[in-house]
Amino acid sequence: MERSHKAAAVLGAAALALAGCAGGGGGGDTGPIKVGAINGVTGLFQAPEVPKAVQAVFDEVNAAGGISGRKIEYISKDDAMNPQRSTEAAVELIDSEGVVALVGSSSAVDCGLNRAKYGRAGIVSIPAVGVDPACFTSPNIAPVNPGPYKQLTAALYFLSQTKKHEKVCAYLTVLPGSGDGIENAIKEWSAVTGRQLTVKDTSVGQGDPTPYLVKAKEAGCAGIVYNSQVGPWFAQAKTQNMAAVDFVMLANSYTDANAQAIPEGLNVYSATEWQPYTDESLPGNDRWAKLVSAGGIPKTAFSQGAIMAADVFVQVVKGIRGPITRESVTKAFKEMKPVEYPLVGTPYVFGPGDAHNPVEGARFVKAENRAWRVLPEGFVIPGKG
Repeated sequence: MERSHKAAAVLGAAALALAGCAGGGGGGDTGPIKVGAINGVTGLFQAPEVPKAVQAVFDEVNAAGGISGRKIEYISKDDAMNPQRSTEAAVELIDSEGVVALVGSSSAVDCGLNRAKYGRAGIVSIPAVGVDPACFTSPNIAPVNPGPYKQLTAALYFLSQTKKHEKVCAYLTVLPGSGDGIENAIKEWSAVTGRQLTVKDTSVGQGDPTPYLVKAKEAGCAGIVYNSQVGPWFAQAKTQNMAAVDFVMLANSYTDANAQAIPEGLNVYSATEWQPYTDESLPGNDRWAKLVSAGGIPKTAFSQGAIMAADVFVQVVKGIRGPITRESVTKAFKEMKPVEYPLVGTPYVFGPGDAHNPVEGARFVKAENRAWRVLPEGFVIPGKG
């Protein structure tokens, strides 16, 4: 199914983080509401804009009086993608700082390392960017992004159902720990469509892409999902005269630099997890753009997730009656009703389950004239409708 959000959802989401309204009770406690996060600010996986964007939402709330008169104190720890630093950060936030929740985390290693501690502590985490499979298979973690696996399903669905290709292929790099997630994503696509991949090759690396592309031509692949190095792959695709093939990349490839690296004359698309950030007129992007522009924060997809995570947290916590504590915040998220948010394809809800991947679907952009053009279909949501 493909759909766009209605104007009402846009207006509703724009009001999510407005503060000073009734709702939420401090139980007489006038101290700050402490909220934590574990972010990749330095190291191999860097998204320094994420904690800045979360802070921008909380600054807005605090400037309007906080929640029931209590200000939000945001404590972000940089784990630099270092396992020891990540586990130490979780201990500090939960045991020393006494945070009521984690909001807007963006670490590549946090979920897998700290999921058990979150369960023991009875605390919820609402990451801005879920990266590893544990972010989507844990009872106390629910990211606001679809993640690479739901996105892979959407990309395959786009090729088979939107582009109407009979021969769909996948050429993928499999990172440690991601194999099961990829297999499950492909199985989900098959279950929804009744289709099977013509070629599935999960051995793609950083070397010469020629053998893979020759194999794809020989197999008659009309649509290819691909998730590895951009420049060499598409330079060779141009050499191989693959102008008739539709290539779809995943959201990690949705950057201005990659658009500029793709040769003219190829059909290359990228999935996006949120509304494409390169078009500020899209639903939900107006609020995001205003906040990050005011704070001098980079306009990236990750900063969109940060704004969303913080907005959802504020809305849910404002609904608490009585003291705002770790226990009451966790209860509120486990019992929350779905929140329509125009930056994503499906409503966000945490809920009581043992695994959480609430946001599904993707929008698609196409590389044209060394830039990205947003396709008009809206969010592509496999099997919904």
